[in-house]
Amino acid sequence: MDMGGGRSQSTLDAISISAQGLCRRIIFPESNDSRVQEAIQAVINEGSCQPVVLISEEGLPEACEIFTEHPEYSHWHNLAKRQLLNLNPHKQWTSVDAENQLQNPLLLAALLVSVGYVDGGVAGSIATTAEVVRAGIRGIGLAKRSILVSSSFLMLHDYRVMTFGDCGVNPQPSAEQLARIAIDSANTHQILTNQSPSVALISFSTLGSAEHPDVVKVRQATAKVRDLMPSLNVCGELQVDAALIPDVAEEKAPESDVAGRANVLIFPDLSSGNSAYKLVERLGGCQAIGPILQGLACPWMDLSRGCKSDDIVVAAMIASVLSSTTN
Repeated sequence: MDMGGGRSQSTLDAISISAQGLCRRIIFPESNDSRVQEAIQAVINEGSCQPVVLISEEGLPEACEIFTEHPEYSHWHNLAKRQLLNLNPHKQWTSVDAENQLQNPLLLAALLVSVGYVDGGVAGSIATTAEVVRAGIRGIGLAKRSILVSSSFLMLHDYRVMTFGDCGVNPQPSAEQLARIAIDSANTHQILTNQSPSVALISFSTLGSAEHPDVVKVRQATAKVRDLMPSLNVCGELQVDAALIPDVAEEKAPESDVAGRANVLIFPDLSSGNSAYKLVERLGGCQAIGPILQGLACPWMDLSRGCKSDDIVVAAMIASVLSSTTN
């Protein structure tokens, strides 16, 4: 791992350069938010993506594409409606029901991602995470081999870049779900940082130092990861200090290739994951980038409702980069 200073900025610079080279079309369904409008202007200026919105709003830059003014609007709208019915057969919606569902801007935007009108979407400056995730599941659907939507945070520090998961979606994942979160988080880390992931499944026990049902779950998840992804460098269960600190790893897990050098930390539940990323951000001086939603068939980014326009720009760049692996 490159431990040189300024790593955080270099990581964001690399993501920005990649996004500029891809020039993806990214949709922003909450275009009435002034922060979103500022972000749209910024991505136009930087050339990091081609922004698309659903309807015309006062304050939008002239260079922003508006879906309702597209010459083939009716064609794409009908495709979106058919896709909604295809993705949600259990709902038994009629055509009229589906048309009513499309009044939800988040759902319509997600469907336009799904049918290929755009390459990815960014939402959540106004909507809650639950609303964004629901729109993603109904409008995009899960990726192949995926069993759930999860989230990760890219944690940027001057001397280290890490990925934490799941910190925003699943309160009590099962062992199977935890394994999928580990695999998806490792994939996210590799795409965004160009680092080989070294994955630690975190617990209050290190390789048998304690016994508890929660520890057993982490062990089972680790075994499942190894079954599904034999080439992935993974170890569990590990305490945080054993995962990160070489001297501690030498004492607690001397035979592990992950211990002491992990760059992807997978937490056993949402309480620990959410608390960990916020502690590291607030007290450890890390910049937290996310939540980055994982497990969907196409990039669909969530935002914090307290986000700034710069956060929205970064989310759009990440959606662009992730689209290179899904579209």
